[in-house]
Amino acid sequence: MNLPSRSARASAETERLREVFADAAYDVTPSAVPLGAIEREGRRRRLRRRTAALVAVCGAVLVPLAVAGLRDAPASGPDGSVNPAATATTGPSPSPSKAGGRLRTVAPDERVRVGAGIEIRLSEDGEHWTEPGSAEQFRSVVDGSLDMSVPGVSLRISDQEDGRSLLSGIFHGPGRPARAEVAIGAVRIDATVLSLRGDPGWGVWYALPRLPDTPTSSDARPPWTITVYDSTGGVLARREYRP
Repeated sequence: MNLPSRSARASAETERLREVFADAAYDVTPSAVPLGAIEREGRRRRLRRRTAALVAVCGAVLVPLAVAGLRDAPASGPDGSVNPAATATTGPSPSPSKAGGRLRTVAPDERVRVGAGIEIRLSEDGEHWTEPGSAEQFRSVVDGSLDMSVPGVSLRISDQEDGRSLLSGIFHGPGRPARAEVAIGAVRIDATVLSLRGDPGWGVWYALPRLPDTPTSSDARPPWTITVYDSTGGVLARREYRP
């Protein structure tokens, strides 16, 4: 009896395995491809890419604008307050006066420009002032010409070329001044107060207004009342005049 060779047996075995796998393959039904899901996922990915590109473009445009805004914006202080942008200024000599109705503390012999050609300075012994075309004048607070033991306020009137009048004077009395006022009938004129540092007990007030028209008769003219107030509104010195 002749037995098949080893190679023949291997070939027959291989052929049977092919038949088994072929039958099994015919029995498998492939599942449907999820085309809808694939299409939706593709749309989502394209949308994300477009959104990312748009954000990048907007960022490239807005970042320079934001940097410019931060550069030009006022700085914020530690307490949240906004500090104004710094500007280069130079202090004139003499220094210009501030608006009326305020207190200005000055150093001895610091010149204050009240108007064109008008300057006032305070020394330890009194007031010095100059006007256009005249030499410096002086009023002492230590020579006994003023009764410094009681509150008082003086008045000096000087007409100017532009139609204004320089009203000024010395006040004295206890307390720290804050502002001064000249009342001419119903008219109220705010005046600036100049005072040395500390509590010297005296100071100078001034205003440079255009005076209201008043009757020529002295009997019909309203009185002038000069009042110096402290920061609480209390009266430090007051006097009435009839110029």
